Parts: sequence; C-alpha cells; structure tokens
Amino acid sequence: MTNNIKKILTLSLFKPLTQSMKTKIHSSTEIKDLPFPVAFVDKRFEIKQYSDVFHDYFDFKVTDTLPKYLQGLIGELPKSFLALKKRKSSQKIPLSEFISYVSRKGELRWHKLTLYECKSGKGYYLYFEDVTKKKIAFDLSLQAEHTAKIGSWEVDLVNNQIYWSDMTKEIHEVSEDFVPDLEGGINFYKKGEHRDRIVELVSNAIENGVSFDEEFIIVTAKGNEKWVRSICSVEMVNGKATRIFGVFQDIDKAKSESLKYQVLTDRMRVAVQSSNIGIWDYDIVNNVLVWDDNMYELYQVKKENFSGEVEAWESTIHPDDREKSLKAVQEAVEGKKEFNTEFRIKTADGSVRYIHGLGKVFRNQKGEAIRMVGANTDVSRIKKADSRLRQLLNTTEKQNQSLLNFAHIVSHNLRSNSSNLSMLTGMLLENTEPKKQQRFLEMIRLSSERLDETVVQLNEVIKIQTDHNLNYQWVPVKQTLTKVLESINAHIEEIDPKINIQIPDELKVYGVKAYIGSIFLNLLTNSLKYRKQEMKLQIDIESKENEENTVISFKDNGRGIDLKRHGDKLFGMYKTFHGNKDAKGVGLFISKNQMDTMNAEIEVESEVDKGAAFHLYFSNKKKN
Repeated sequence: MTNNIKKILTLSLFKPLTQSMKTKIHSSTEIKDLPFPVAFVDKRFEIKQYSDVFHDYFDFKVTDTLPKYLQGLIGELPKSFLALKKRKSSQKIPLSEFISYVSRKGELRWHKLTLYECKSGKGYYLYFEDVTKKKIAFDLSLQAEHTAKIGSWEVDLVNNQIYWSDMTKEIHEVSEDFVPDLEGGINFYKKGEHRDRIVELVSNAIENGVSFDEEFIIVTAKGNEKWVRSICSVEMVNGKATRIFGVFQDIDKAKSESLKYQVLTDRMRVAVQSSNIGIWDYDIVNNVLVWDDNMYELYQVKKENFSGEVEAWESTIHPDDREKSLKAVQEAVEGKKEFNTEFRIKTADGSVRYIHGLGKVFRNQKGEAIRMVGANTDVSRIKKADSRLRQLLNTTEKQNQSLLNFAHIVSHNLRSNSSNLSMLTGMLLENTEPKKQQRFLEMIRLSSERLDETVVQLNEVIKIQTDHNLNYQWVPVKQTLTKVLESINAHIEEIDPKINIQIPDELKVYGVKAYIGSIFLNLLTNSLKYRKQEMKLQIDIESKENEENTVISFKDNGRGIDLKRHGDKLFGMYKTFHGNKDAKGVGLFISKNQMDTMNAEIEVESEVDKGAAFHLYFSNKKKN
C-alpha cells in the first residue's frame, strides 16, 4: 500500500465536519431534526440535546432514556476531552478522536467523534460517525503490508524528492528517519548485474515512460544481501515523466527456497539423465500422454512420430507382456494396487529391453482418477546380470548336489564293498574245504572288481561338477543290477534271499550310470537290512514301459514302513524308521537327491509287516 493511500484512508477516518454541518449544529433548534447523530453537551459532558437518529445509532429504542452523561454512552472519555475541563480559555479548534466500544448488541464498533465548542462557550457540539468498516479495511491493509513485506516508494521528478514508506525502510534496514535520494537508493542494489540492471530500467522509465517488474539483490544498510521485487509505474504529463512510483517487496525467503528447489531440480534432472530414467505424465480424462526427452531415448521413438496417446505406448510393448502391462495400469486407475510392474518393449531396431515402471495416480474430490505420473527405468543390464547370477546359483546348487552324491557313494558304496570283502575273507578263513574255498575266492575276485568299478564311478561323479551332461548316457539296467548284486554277494550268501528279476536284457534308461548303480545298491541293501527274521526274504525286481516313462520297481516282503507316520519325512536326511544300529538315514535321502538330479522320480508304496515297493520313473523323451 502506498503512503498516499494511507493518507487518504487516515483523512477519511478523521476528516472534520463541513461548514454546512457546523452551521446546522450551531442552530440548536434544529439539532433534533438533523439526519445524522449529533449531540450537545455542557462543560461537564452532560448530554443536553441530541438528534432523533441518536437512538438508532446507539441501538436504543425510541422509548428508552439515554444515559445522562457522555461517558455513560461511550465509556471512558478521550484524554483530550478530559483536558478541556481544566482549560479556562475557549476551544476554538475542533477535536477529533478515534474511539471504540462494544454496542448494546455485543458488537465491537469504531467511531470518529468530532467536538466543536459552541459560540456561547457553555458547551460542545459532538458529531458521531461510524467508521467500523473503514477501520477494519485500514487494519487489514496494514496487516497485509506487514505480512507480505510490501513497501512503497515514489520519486517526484518535478521537485526532485523521494519518498520511502516505513516498510521500504525496514526492508533496507535503515532507520525510520532515513532520508533517501535517487543515487543512494540505487547504490543499495548489489554491485554488478543487479545495479546495472536497475540503472537501465529507471533510466528507461524516466526517458521513455516504460514500467518494469523485476527481481534484484540488494545489500542492506547492515550488509545483508536480500532478494527483492521492485515494481515501477510511470506518471506522464505532456509526454514527459513527472513521477515514478511503485511497490517494493522482500522476497528473500521465497526466492531462496525457489533457488534451493531449482538446485535440487537440476541435480535430479542430471541424476535422471545419467541413470537413464524416463518421466511420463498421463492425463487420464483426455487420454493425453506426455513424455520427457529420456522417454523418447529409452523407447527409441522420435518425438514427431509419437501421437501422445496411450495407444502409442501400448504399441511399443512386447506382445507377450502387453496384457499384463495394461492390466497393471487399469488396476492402478481403479485403486486396486500401485502401478509397479516390469515389462519388455521392442525398440525401433528390433531389440528387446526390460523396463521397470512406477506410477502414482492423482484423484479429484470425488475419488475419480484424473492423472497418473510415473517413471520408466531400463533394467535390461540388471536383468541380464540377474539371469547370469541365477545360472551361477543353479550351477552351484547342482555342484553341491554332485558333491553330496559323491560323498554318499564314497561313504555308502565303498563301505558296502569293503564290508562285503571283509565278510568273504572271514568265510574263507572259517572253511577248509577246497571247493568252498575256491568258491569264496571267486566271490572275493568279483567283489574286488566291483570295488574297482566303484572307484571309477567316483571319478565320473567328479566330472559332473564341471559338465552336467558329460556322464548322461543310456545305462543298461540288467547289467548294472547284476554288478550291484555281485558287489554285495557276501551279504546275499549270508542271508540267502529269493531274488526274482523280470527285466529285459536290452532295457536301458537315460541317466548317470554312477547314480543309477548307487540307487539300486541302496534299495537292495535296505531290503536285506530291514527283512523279517522269521521268514525268508523275497525281492522282486521288474520293469514296465510306456510312451512317457520306463518304471523300475523293487518290491520286498520285509518289515515295511508306516507311511502315515513317516511318509512326509521318508526321504529326509538322517531319518530312520526301524531302530537298526547300522542305519544311517542317508540312503533314501541320497537316492531321492540323485533321482531329482537326473530329472527322474521315485515313489514308494508300503504297509507295516507287508513289505515295501519303490518305483523309479525314468523319462523316455530322449528316445523320441
């Protein structure tokens, strides 16, 4: 607010009565009929006469009796009025006071009260004017000026005078009695581009009458730098500037925040560009999609070829991912979930890129989706690295499985062979008959050969750790089974089970020879170990073939397994079910592990005291 406006408001609040009003008031016989609130009081401020509108003005009824004294009507008298009681000479100059009081309706009201002494000197005429609305407007304007830190200034080019309002002085951090001049005012602007610019603008305003509105840095009287906004208007008379004036605002806080935001924005822009992140803005209502430059680079799309519609984006998505991506957008718009998805795009050169999309939906007061803003990131490198990592993890897992199988064959298969040799040696020493000794020696020879084969197989298992397909081959089932039986001939000699083998000589399955032999050995030794002592052990080994699988089954009439109790942990590590002292609980675990490694399956059927049947399923797909 300029100082002129403040002067006008102040005068409007405190302007004295016109001569015609004073004439009417001095005519005491007409006071009653005056159309405005006027009263006559004596020297003690006792109310003697008043106009008829007095009742309405002070919220009294016509039948009500007004207070006897003025203070009963307006409250405490102004100090200037009280001073009149002590004066002996007449009061020739009218007094005007600005007073407030709470009306009979409970409202805070403001009045301008003007006092004139009557010619006779026996009392005073009082004129009341309600200035409540003007006072509120005046206070609000002052408050706005203070809150917004807006001052005013004026340069009188005719009289070479400069005026600064109090707020303008406060912004420049000068004293209230500071007297500015044009050159001194310009010197407050920071030396360099800001001072040069204000000189240019002021000169142009004076010479050509051109207004301006710009932001500058000033250096205050206390040495503080501030951002200010200076607005200038020009008053022209006969084609010449006679006055330039305007407002001056402290915008330092807002400007500093804006500059900080700009710095952060610039940093973000650099980060977005360097990280290959594209920003998009989708106007849902009008189906308008806006991309930043990075998006065009990311999708390898030329700006002139992009229609700005969602369909244009859809056309870039890989056909296999299009339905999933559109569903993700729809669910975000419907508020079911945030837009956070991954999809592939096909670029102009035919290459495929993996994109990670994030977005936020904005809604109106009715909850309707109106806008969606988000970012796209090219994660192709991460995807490839992740794929490579998964391959490495898969290789490591398979190597660990191979090592586990290797450890089992070392501990289990070699133990079986060494145990068999030990038993045969004992039998040889205990029998002196030449025929039996010859037979035991032959059995020892066969067991030794099987031990040598086991060692060879261990080398094959080690090779699997570096090339998982190296040892996959067509394994002759019956031949492998015969060698396994020979490796435990001492156990078979001792127990003398009935073994029925119903397997064609030419039958083969695709797998790792060492694993298949190890699985056959585990199933046979389990049948021997968990037989019934009161009846002869019978083992049936047979095969079945269909288009998909070859099934090898091992059935016995042994003690069986309670599958209701142990079915879910049958193939677990260190799980035993019969309490045998020599049971380790690793045979079935390793067998299951070896079958899984060969992409084969193992199943079991069993009842307590009715034996067990293990079925090995090998895929026939390699035959096709």
